[in-house]
Amino acid sequence: MKKAITKYYQIKSDKLVPFDFPTRIVFISDLHNVEIGEVNKTLFDKIKSLNPDLVLLGGDTIIGKPNKSMESGLAFIEKLGRSYKVYAANGNHEYRLKIYPDIYGDMYERYFEVIEKSNITLLENASVDIIINGTQITIHGLEIDRKYYGRFKRQELSVTAIDSYLGAVEDEWYHILLAHNARYAQQYMDWGADLTLSGHYHGGIIRLPGDIALIGNDFQICPPFAYGHYESHHHHFIASAGLGEHTVPLRINNPRELVVVDLISTRL
Repeated sequence: MKKAITKYYQIKSDKLVPFDFPTRIVFISDLHNVEIGEVNKTLFDKIKSLNPDLVLLGGDTIIGKPNKSMESGLAFIEKLGRSYKVYAANGNHEYRLKIYPDIYGDMYERYFEVIEKSNITLLENASVDIIINGTQITIHGLEIDRKYYGRFKRQELSVTAIDSYLGAVEDEWYHILLAHNARYAQQYMDWGADLTLSGHYHGGIIRLPGDIALIGNDFQICPPFAYGHYESHHHHFIASAGLGEHTVPLRINNPRELVVVDLISTRL
């Protein structure tokens, strides 16, 4: 039976309204149809025990391969949406289904239908404003062109390009960005996201001492920002090791993980 650890982070900000307890986010990325416990019961029980205020999906819940079963991933999405307020962004696997219907048939339509009927908000280069524990929060979902996922030729993503997808950050709300590809962490922080949540690199497949990811999905050796927590000018970035794998079913010193982020106000 597959197992996962729970990885905890605390992020502090003066944009957050003081409250009796932190605002808790559970972040799920790169499940890739994997089951943690039979029909993901172990995973759901863990999420329930964490009592999150918000559940965020960072993409690649399913595997984008022709005629590949999505039932496990879709069942997980549906059950999650019945239990929590969930906001989601697509990963490269969901995006692939959407832009190549000639290859993948109705797979994206089936995925989207489950998202919709489960009352999950899917952010496809879109943003939504919410209020949690008195704090005004904007959640953004970034969906970048396939050229930014190239394995050998690395296309640069500029802040201007992110603006073209989502617009500029121009207010004092707390901004959370769901951006699947961790390759562009610095640009996400420079764009203005207070907290960016990413995945895609699966923790580097093999993780070296010091939490150094050995290899990226783009075959880059020791890619920066592939795993863990980074900060730049009070903007935070977290890359999850994810819960699954696909083409290379290998994890060494790199356990599957469910990410928990506690947002804490620094105001007195």
